[in-house]
Amino acid sequence: MQAAEILTKLSTKEGSIKSLTLADNVKEKKKMYALICETLKYRDVINQIIENSQLLKVEKKLPKNIAILLVHDLLFSSNGIKNLSDGPYKTAIMRNEIRLKAELVKLKIKLKVKNNEDLVSSDYRNSVSLPRYVRVNTIKTTVEEVIEHFQSEGYVLEEPIKILNNLSPKTIRKDFHLSDLLILPPNTDLHNHALYLSGNIILQDKASCFPSYICSPSINSYAIDACAAPGNKTSHLSAIMNNTGKIWAFDLDKKRLKLLEKLTQRAGCKNIEAIHKSFLDVDPLDERYSKVEYILVDPSCSGSGIVNRLDGLVDSSEQETYQSDLIQKTQERLKNLSEFQIKIILHAFKFPSAKKVVYSTCSIHSQENEQVVKEVLQQNNNFILANRNDVIPTWDRRGISSEFVDDEESAEKLIRTLPEDFTNGFFVACFVRKTSYMENSASAVTTSNLDANVNNKKRKRKRKRKSTKKIKDDN
Repeated sequence: MQAAEILTKLSTKEGSIKSLTLADNVKEKKKMYALICETLKYRDVINQIIENSQLLKVEKKLPKNIAILLVHDLLFSSNGIKNLSDGPYKTAIMRNEIRLKAELVKLKIKLKVKNNEDLVSSDYRNSVSLPRYVRVNTIKTTVEEVIEHFQSEGYVLEEPIKILNNLSPKTIRKDFHLSDLLILPPNTDLHNHALYLSGNIILQDKASCFPSYICSPSINSYAIDACAAPGNKTSHLSAIMNNTGKIWAFDLDKKRLKLLEKLTQRAGCKNIEAIHKSFLDVDPLDERYSKVEYILVDPSCSGSGIVNRLDGLVDSSEQETYQSDLIQKTQERLKNLSEFQIKIILHAFKFPSAKKVVYSTCSIHSQENEQVVKEVLQQNNNFILANRNDVIPTWDRRGISSEFVDDEESAEKLIRTLPEDFTNGFFVACFVRKTSYMENSASAVTTSNLDANVNNKKRKRKRKRKSTKKIKDDN
């Protein structure tokens, strides 16, 4: 049973609920996602019922995760277990139907509740609920026009703020940090909204908007999105470039690349070429990419930063028995991921005209974040980290300095986000080519000095005129 396999993978931290239920090998993705979520909501109660009924002792051939799923279907599913096809596991559950239902009644009496909904885990009810972020697709419309549309539907425009808890229903705000981002209350469903279906707005988490915003390719420039699908960051790059220049979007997953093409076409993007190919197989010296100056690298990662109201429920007490194995598996996976991440960043550095490479993950692990950046900086002499002033300086949470041997200056050049920031866990690093960055910095300093000299001269002339006028007045 595929659902049981997903529960097992969740317990061993082999992915998030979304990544596992929306994987290519899952046929009915929406149904699978709903089944896993609903089962996890009642998991603590189901475990108690299984234990009190001694189900697994009576039915020794019944695997634990399959038992959890089938007990859920028997006790908490509106469709019920009877709609499932017959088999030995279903038969085992039905043999114990009366006992399992009796244990449910006993539990309700003990907890003094009447409805099944009152048995939902408190962790689920109290878990983080993020705001609904809406990125305005500036290729098709403006922030002002989108706000006016929502206001016409009864939404009230409120002032931008940093703290986003307790957002009132039917309100909308401009984001505090990003000019093309709007904020609506949590659980606002816009999937059937006219602005979304027309491509005028993109439903994209705030932290996911950071990489393209930091990359900021100039008008008529050339860019690469190295691991592009499903395409939200790609369409964001296109909007920043005002649909000019050229973006090559690479991805090895053919189905996800098709989704990218569909979404970017709906967004009205005309400057994107989707290519079914691994970025690592792209020749940096290919003449087609000789003018590429901007590269966005958002490779495969652990996904540990993605917030789902139920992801916090997958930890269970029985995992403690397997904790050492779990830690070992996690460390091995992070090692493999970080090696790939380092490899793909270094490959991006090989493009001769590249002057900015932005690296991002939706991970909270330093092995995929600061440690990758540290290793990349040690393995190359051409790229350095951009200064904090060029990497959303108004964002407070930065990198972890201890991962750079307490190098606070380097850590300040990195961005981290956590659910406490009202967004998913994310990490962004901006690498810039040393020569061009130094030249630009020197040019900026020179311009600043020239401006200062001009201003000093103006002030001196002004003082001189005042002095001359005063002497004339005295005479």
